[in-house]
This record gives sequence, structure tokens and C-alpha cells, in this order.
Amino acid sequence: MFPAASPERAPAKPESTTDYPALAVVALYALLQVALTVIHHPWVDEAQAWLWATSLSNPVDFFIIPGEGHPPLWYWLLRALSSVLDFSQARYITLPVAIFNAWLLSRLLRSEFLLLVLMLGSFVVLQFWGYHFRPYSLIFTCLLSALLLERQGRSIAATWALAIACALHFFAGFLLALWLVWQWRKGTGLLGLLPPALFAACFGVLAILSGLGNPSVGPTNPDLLSGILYNMGWVGMAEPLRGPILAVVTIALLIYGLRGQPLLLAALLVLVLVLASGTALIYGKYPWHSAFQTMLCFLAFMLAGINTERRWIMALLLAPQVVYGIDGVMYRFAHPKWAGDDLYAVVLADAGADFRPETDLVVWPDLAGPTIAASNDIQVLSGNTGALLGPITWRSFDQQAMAPLLLEKPAPYWLVCAICAPVIAHLEANDRTLTQLGTHFIADNGMFYAYRVE
Repeated sequence: MFPAASPERAPAKPESTTDYPALAVVALYALLQVALTVIHHPWVDEAQAWLWATSLSNPVDFFIIPGEGHPPLWYWLLRALSSVLDFSQARYITLPVAIFNAWLLSRLLRSEFLLLVLMLGSFVVLQFWGYHFRPYSLIFTCLLSALLLERQGRSIAATWALAIACALHFFAGFLLALWLVWQWRKGTGLLGLLPPALFAACFGVLAILSGLGNPSVGPTNPDLLSGILYNMGWVGMAEPLRGPILAVVTIALLIYGLRGQPLLLAALLVLVLVLASGTALIYGKYPWHSAFQTMLCFLAFMLAGINTERRWIMALLLAPQVVYGIDGVMYRFAHPKWAGDDLYAVVLADAGADFRPETDLVVWPDLAGPTIAASNDIQVLSGNTGALLGPITWRSFDQQAMAPLLLEKPAPYWLVCAICAPVIAHLEANDRTLTQLGTHFIADNGMFYAYRVE
């Protein structure tokens, strides 16, 4: 018989480590993501990437996506999905990714319930880095994985996670740059960091080559300073607030919160300024670009460590994002994809059995084409060029162009358009008659119309 264990040696009963409040928040976030996915109407960027991925045939184009300015990994993933799913099915893939990210975030912030609520409720994580069929949710997976691996002391594996994010989007390079500064500061071996850094750099070069020849890659904002200040004031989403005061307040909070980490703070401020300036110079003002500012600052605070002071600074930075996150949810619920007309369905009903979209349906401008083409697995005619429209070729895109086809095509034909006034005026000035068949509002792209042209 074994001797009885002494009370001092008796194994302690394990305490429950289940964090029920955090699980409840994750569950609520998951329900919101399901609802937002169901009501979401795909927008042009989602469909454009799908059309490129499914139309690539030149081997070089698989690495240098023509005119897009993006690295190719997202397109490779879409191409793989297209072998088993159509666009309307594949777009649901980001839903489980978003829910998985919420669980990862709860693991990362397991003792920071307030920050978990604020991050999951922010505009960034609720919207574009959530259910949207774009690479952002996967970038968030890479970021959270890197932070969790770093917590386990696996710095090289964590660096690889962020390097993979750079293969999904060029701007993820800002996250990796801050990460590498931190790794260098804490003494991680440079030989271990070099392979993932080179991997990321290769995909960065591919993104730059991809953007060459795109006429939109260049100064587009006549008031560059206002664009920079807009992007630096990332805590807010509304145009009236995104200006000098909010930018100064944001930078002041970052300086105060990270003043104990001077190298990390200096690197963050440089990267924030470069990202804000570059996006303002080349792209203008887009909230999904400003989302990288949010994640860059989140990464800096997580690397510095959350103490009482930083917790409340992060809360101040994230609170406005939550307001706009909730407002975005209400806006989406007010404009579900089934509100308004199914434009392709009304065209089919009006045209009859002999209708062929590749010869009878024209879109103007080309921006009106990708969503209807990808969602219905059809080809349509471009009202800008007169050719069959696949993915928009940005290197030659002119959204004001009027193809001769608009006037020469025998009547009747059908037109789907956005910002329709110019094309309607052009057609009516040349004795064409238009009959409106339906309208549809897409939350991310505005109003679309369907007409019969005779």
C-alpha cells in the first residue's frame, strides 16, 4: 500500500480558467458577423480581386497582378477557392476567419476585458477587417498569431506570421517594420529575422511592380496636408472630425502612452507619418487604409505591455472607433443586400429568354461591372471601351469614356450604371430612349440603376 499523501503534497484542485464574460463578448461578435455577412452586398474591390484571380493565364501575371499594386498571395488563395466554389459561396470564407480572430483576440487580451470589448466593437474589426471578402481579416490573423507566439517566446515564428501578412497586402510591411525594430531592440538574432524579412521584401517588390503603369499611382490629393492630418487622426471615422485637432490629440496620446519606450515610440511615429503621407499622396482618404494606422498603434501598445496607464490611453483611442463601429452596423442593417431591386433579375425579366449578357448587357462606367459579373458568373460589355469586361484594367481605365457601342448597338439593349447622369445625357442627346427598370443601393459603392435602351 502506498502511503497517504501529506496535505502539503496533495494535488490542488484545478481552478476554472474559463473567462465567461470574454466568451460572451466573442459570441456576440460572432452573431454580429454572421448577420453582417448575410446582409452584405459585395462591392467592387471584392469582385475585382475575384475576377482577376479567375482570369489570370499569363505566368508572369500570377506574380505581378496587372495594375493592382498588391502582392499576389490573396489572388492565389482566390484562385484556389474558385476551383471548388463560386463567388457568392467563396465570400463567406472570411466569416469563420473573423470569428477565429475574435477568439485569438480574447486569448491575447485575456486579462483585459475592456480592451477586448473596445477592439471587437471598433469600426476596423467589425467592418473591413471582419466579414468583408478582402485579405484584411487574414492580416489580422497573422498579427494576432504573431503576438501570441511572441508571448510564448517564439519570436522567429512570430516574425514569419507577419511576413506572411506582407504577402497579402503591401501596407502590412509597416506592421513588420515596427516588429523588426522591436525584435532588434530586445536582441533577437538578426540571422533568424533575415529570412522572413527577405520573404516579405520579395512580396513588397511584387506589389510595387504590380502598381507600375497604374495612372492612379501618383499624386491625387490637391490638399496633401489635409489628407495627412486626416489619416493621422485615425481614431475618428467622420470627415468633420478628421483634421488637425484630432491628429494632434492622437499623436499626443501615443507619445504619452509610449514615452517609457523611446525607440518603439520613435519608430511608431515615423511609420505613422510615412503611412499617413503615402496614403494621402497616392490614394486620398479611405477608411480601410486608415485601419492600418489603428493596427500599427495597437501593435505598439501590445509590444510595450499593457499597464494601467496604457490601458486607459488605448481605451480613449478606441472609444470613438466603437461609436463608428456601432453606427456602421446600424447603417448596414438599414441597407441589406435584398433592399431595392436585384438589377440582373429585373433585366432578365424585361429582356426575355433570348437575352445574353455578353452581348446585350452594357455597364457604365466599368466600376459598375465587377459586382454584377462576379455575383452572377457572367460577362458583360464595357460602356467605356465597348469590349467584354473582365477585371478592370486600371492601366487604361477612363471612367468618363463613352464607347461608340453605346450609340451603335442595335436596340434594345440593357444598361446598368452608376453615377448615370453623363451616360444618360449622352444617349438622350443622340435620340436614344431609356426606360428605368430598377435601382439598387450598395452600402460601399452607392446607387446603381438598370435601364432598357431603345
